[in-house]
Amino acid sequence: MKRRAIAQCCGWVVPPVVWAFNVQLGQILPHIDCVSGLVTTMVACFGALLLAAGGTIVSCWTRSASGSRGGKLVAGLGAAVGCAFVFALLLQGAATLLLNACER
Repeated sequence: MKRRAIAQCCGWVVPPVVWAFNVQLGQILPHIDCVSGLVTTMVACFGALLLAAGGTIVSCWTRSASGSRGGKLVAGLGAAVGCAFVFALLLQGAATLLLNACER
């Protein structure tokens, strides 16, 4: 029961935390990329995208397996919140593909 409750809240917790961490990395890594010519910002952004998508998928799976209406509501809203943050990370990843690190 406790594992199911944690899985239902995965979409509430994992994508926002990953997004906040990625925003901070987005302030630090472009300077390193500009000097060294690496693409660490892009790798970090798409890695964060995968982690956030994983948390969202866990909430989606838990929603279908949940028995109570409250559990389905929590998991469904967690999946919706997760989708919003996954979309934000997708847009940040697109920006890393379009802009040169020295232009930021």
